[in-house]
Amino acid sequence: MLTPSAKSPEIRIAIYRASSLGDVVLASACLDLISQLPVNAQITWIGRGAALELLSKSWPNLKTVAVEKGATLLDLNRVVAELQGNHLFIDLQRNLRSQWLARNLKALHRIPSFVADKAQLARNRLLFEARVRGRRRPLPSRVQHAATLQYNMMADAVRRALKFQLPIELREGLDHLNCRPRLPIPNDFDPPWRKELRFGRWIAVAPGAAHPTKQAPLESLISILDILRSSAGRDPSLRTSPIGIAFFGDNKDRQVARRILDGLAWDGPMLNLAGKLSLWESAVALSEANCLLSNDSSLSHIAEAVETPAAVLFGPTVEAFGFAPRLAESRSFSSPIGCRPCSKHGKAACRFGDRLCFATLPLAPIADHLLRLLADGDANRAVINKSNIDISGNINRNDHGYLNS
Repeated sequence: MLTPSAKSPEIRIAIYRASSLGDVVLASACLDLISQLPVNAQITWIGRGAALELLSKSWPNLKTVAVEKGATLLDLNRVVAELQGNHLFIDLQRNLRSQWLARNLKALHRIPSFVADKAQLARNRLLFEARVRGRRRPLPSRVQHAATLQYNMMADAVRRALKFQLPIELREGLDHLNCRPRLPIPNDFDPPWRKELRFGRWIAVAPGAAHPTKQAPLESLISILDILRSSAGRDPSLRTSPIGIAFFGDNKDRQVARRILDGLAWDGPMLNLAGKLSLWESAVALSEANCLLSNDSSLSHIAEAVETPAAVLFGPTVEAFGFAPRLAESRSFSSPIGCRPCSKHGKAACRFGDRLCFATLPLAPIADHLLRLLADGDANRAVINKSNIDISGNINRNDHGYLNS
C-alpha cells in the first residue's frame, strides 16, 4: 500500500486489453480516469497490433508491451519480468493469457490484480431471450438501451484497484470522477487531408464493420445520404457552405465507398480516405468531421473518443450489450424486431435469411439527425476547441490536483 505523503505519490499500473479494437478504444476511459488523479502515474498497456499503436500515438507517455496472438510461454514470462515493478495489474479482458499473467504476477512479485466485469451472463441471457422470443413478439425497450456502458465497467475495475492502493486521503471522490473514452489529438499534425476537412461541413461515413453481418446494406446508406442531400438543399442554414462527405475504413471499405458514390448524386466535396490512413490518422481526420454515419463498429467509438457525434446503425447486436454511443449528441438507430440480438458479436448469419433488422431501419430519422449535427457543427467545434485537454494526454488541474471545471 502507498502511505500518505506530503508529495504526490507515484503509482505504477499495468493494464491488459489486447482486443478488439473497439474495446481498446473504450478502455481509454481508464487512462482518462487515471489522468485526473493528483498522483504521478506510470501506466503500462499490454496489447497488440494497430490498437496498441493507436493508444501509444494518442497517449505519448504510455508505456506499451506487445502480446501477440501466438505468444508462447517464454513470451509471457518475458512480459511478467517487464511488469514486475508495477503496483497493480488490471485485467480488462479476462482471457487465458491475462489470467495466466495475473496468477504469475501475484505469485512471483505479489502484484494484486483486478478484473473488469464483462457482463457475459447478462449478454448470454439477452441471446437466450431473443432465441425464444423470435419474431412473435417485439423487442423489449430495455434491450434498446444500455443500463451501463462497457467503458464504465472497465473504469470501475480501475476504481477498485485505486481504492486498494492509494492513500486514504486520495480515495475520496474516486466514485465521482467522470471519465470517458478519449484519444487526444495534437494540433501540430497538419497533413493536407486535415486542412481540407477544416473547410466547410463534413459528414464522415464508415460503411464497414468487423463482420459483414453487422454492415447495413449499401442501399440503406445510399438512401440515408440521398435524403440528407435533398433536405440540406431546402435548409437555409446549410446553404452557406458546401457539405462534404469523407469515407473511412480499410481497403475493402474503399471499394464500398466507390459503389456508394456511384449510386449517389452527391454534388459536394468528396474524400475517400478508406484504406489510406492509419487508425491514428483516422482518429485525427474524424476529429475534424461534424458527424459520423456508421454501423456498430470501432470507428464509431473512435469518432466519439475525439468528440465527434455519430449516428450508429445497430442490426444483429443490441445497445444493451453496452456499446451504444455515449455522447449526448449521438444517437443509435435500430429495429424493434424481437429476434435481436442474433449473436454475442453479431457474427452469426441471420437465421431467417432476410436481415430484417437492417431492412426495417427508419431511414428518414437517421438523415434528419445527421442534418441537425451538420447544422450545429460549428457551435460544437467551438466548445471542443475550448476544452482543457492538452496534446500529451494530460488534463489541466488546479492547485489541489483536481480537474478544472
